[in-house]
Amino acid sequence: MTGQEIAFLLSEYLEPEYIHPDQPMSEYTSFRAGGNALCVAEVRTIGELRRVLTFVRKRSLSYVILGFGTNTIVEDEGYDGVVIKLIGDFSNIDIRGNQVICGAGASLPKAARMSAEMWLAGLEFASGIPGTVGGAIRQNAGAFGSQMSDVVKRVKVLNSAGEELVLHPHEMDFDYRHSIFCYKKYIILEAVMELKKGDKNVINEKIEKYTQERKSKQPLNYPNAGCIFKNPKEGFAAKFIQDAGLAGEWLGGAMVSDKHCGFIVNADDATATDIIDLMDKVRRTVYRDYSVRLEPEITIIGPGSGH
Repeated sequence: MTGQEIAFLLSEYLEPEYIHPDQPMSEYTSFRAGGNALCVAEVRTIGELRRVLTFVRKRSLSYVILGFGTNTIVEDEGYDGVVIKLIGDFSNIDIRGNQVICGAGASLPKAARMSAEMWLAGLEFASGIPGTVGGAIRQNAGAFGSQMSDVVKRVKVLNSAGEELVLHPHEMDFDYRHSIFCYKKYIILEAVMELKKGDKNVINEKIEKYTQERKSKQPLNYPNAGCIFKNPKEGFAAKFIQDAGLAGEWLGGAMVSDKHCGFIVNADDATATDIIDLMDKVRRTVYRDYSVRLEPEITIIGPGSGH
């Protein structure tokens, strides 16, 4: 089935303006690289999400849920399925007392800054993580010694049978850059984060401090997907990469950042293959030199990926 055929059939379930066939995923991911997806479907409500899921499952089409694409790369061969983006209602952020209720597609930095405005502390670490709340929970994203599992109170999900469930922290298998959502076919719909009252000025000072630290230490002037590898139990991935002499290493248009070796950046119109091959080279070199296995922190989507 072609992208145009999928788009035509999907128009029974969604308004045409939210259906985009044959889309270059370089426009949907922060690496600004990658091949085309057969179709991108933007859903605004749980009802629309259910209809699109019914459509793709009836036709045995692969699908993936994509947030801001800040932790994802799509292979140059593209993705032979439907990319579902959660917009509309899924972008909502509501603050009630000391709880922050966010749709899965809500901006995590926006949630952090809105919390600060309401004198709520605990989400400052997330103010510079450029992803969605759903994606951050899936990866248990973290920075500056804190992570999402520290603040998540409960998460509403859709299971593979189409049932809505509410999960609590002890049910989410949180670990370093890991959660139940990495292996269970749940779609995150909404999350509730519980914060603590604090001093607005102190909270904003901490956010500003973290922002300046990111600017000074991270290569934010190039397209990237954040730290490319998880820290192994033996230490910091960036230090192993630097000690292996890989700072500034190039492959095609991709480069290991010489500002922060944990980052691979799209420095000169890199292809997804350039980036993935450079990741493989880094992993081989670090293993050769230190017998340390680096595990990717990003999600790689290829022709056979998805549900």
